[in-house]
Amino acid sequence: MLCANLAPVGLKLIMGAGHMAERRQVVIWFLIWAVFWGTGLFLVGMVWPEFFNLPSLLITLGGSLAVTLLSFSWGQVCDLTHGLWAVLFQERGDPAKRVEELNRWTQLYRLEGPRGLESREHRISDAFLGCGVRMLVDLRREDEIRARLEREMAAVVNQHEVSRQILMNLGRLLPAFGLIGTLIGFVLLLRHIPDQDPRNLTTALSLAVLTTLYGALLANVVVHPLAARLHSIASEKEAMMRLTLEWVLWLARGETPTLIHRRLSALLPAPDADPSREKQWGKIVFSPQR
Repeated sequence: MLCANLAPVGLKLIMGAGHMAERRQVVIWFLIWAVFWGTGLFLVGMVWPEFFNLPSLLITLGGSLAVTLLSFSWGQVCDLTHGLWAVLFQERGDPAKRVEELNRWTQLYRLEGPRGLESREHRISDAFLGCGVRMLVDLRREDEIRARLEREMAAVVNQHEVSRQILMNLGRLLPAFGLIGTLIGFVLLLRHIPDQDPRNLTTALSLAVLTTLYGALLANVVVHPLAARLHSIASEKEAMMRLTLEWVLWLARGETPTLIHRRLSALLPAPDADPSREKQWGKIVFSPQR
């Protein structure tokens, strides 16, 4: 059986099974942020309706989105929406739990061989791990497995990089279109000075000021934090995929379960690899001197 191409999945692979508590924390903070901002905007609209200016919003947000859609394809933008959904609502991967899962699959492979993997293949939720297991079941060569999995991993990493570039590009465009709106407002302001109509002057001045305000807020409060978090989660997922790739190659090479377990533990970050070491160090540092 051939592995299904992972490229259309895009950034859906960024997230994996992991910390449920952290996912709830992200959702809670997002809801708190939305409630505070929504309440603030509502109160500002009730007290100071001048802060709501539809032309300013259309110039800043509409112009930035239009240029972004012209710069990137619709499929790339859809992959970005999948990635943002994963950032807000899906679980993050845990390398220690992934190692435990891989060790269980190693024991199953040692006891039952490829047939054991094939019989439980439907339980695999991670697409990249499922692809590697299917290639083990098909008894593919090591070089073929490496080439295929590295190609799939490179496709996912490339799509993530494109999504990050979209967000970074949008973060640069929002202040730029805010400045463009400011220049438009100043042009209108100078045009209406001879009329000496205070209403036209205030309208032009609000357009000049609010476009800059909208651009700065959207770029620094929304877009840049999302880009940073997306990049962090994608880096973690790339490390998880690299861990899975090495495990598949070790199984294909015929390594022993003990050696595979030792190598997988060595690839973990320091706190995950040996949590008792930190506890022992704490006892040494904080133990009272006699």
